[in-house]
Amino acid sequence: MKNLTCFLLVIAFAGLTQLFADHHKKEKSNLKLPTSWKEYLSMKRKQKAFGVWSYTGKTTDIWEGIPEGLEYSHTHTTQMSADGSKILNSHVMKTNNGTILSTGSGMETWDAKRKKIFSSNSGFDGGKLYTGPSELIGISESAEKWNYTETISGKTYEVITTRKSEDPNKRSQTNVRVKDPDNASTITFTRKPRKKKTEK
Repeated sequence: MKNLTCFLLVIAFAGLTQLFADHHKKEKSNLKLPTSWKEYLSMKRKQKAFGVWSYTGKTTDIWEGIPEGLEYSHTHTTQMSADGSKILNSHVMKTNNGTILSTGSGMETWDAKRKKIFSSNSGFDGGKLYTGPSELIGISESAEKWNYTETISGKTYEVITTRKSEDPNKRSQTNVRVKDPDNASTITFTRKPRKKKTEK
């Protein structure tokens, strides 16, 4: 009886493992590389990615220039450029007492020669300059995945960033160090309501 119970537990565990693997495979297969800037923009709009997003929580050690364990707020803005050829991103991270932890900006655009979406990013973490390119790994109507390479204080490391639209007003972001997969963090942004225009 004991052997039968162990056997059934092994079978159940194997089934769960396969289920998780199939789910991950399905999620990954839904992501694809767009064939044009127009297709990419269509995906971003269906994600409802544009707007001002906010998050409050504690910092982790995912980023080299930001210390771990600090209570902070994070505001992220995504908008179209005036000519429609780029997506502009900017962020500010600051502690509860107003100290700036990180500020920076980035630009997503279509590389016609390589027929891929790339992004350039730069800013300051803890007062230290960081720079880094990102390459789109894949996108769907509800998620996108990027390979980001950051350089700060002479150190370079890679991070896989996955963004998911949980609902029209919530958007999660998971960051994972490529060479240290156990070093990962997930935060969930909430859309900030648009400010109402005041009448003159």
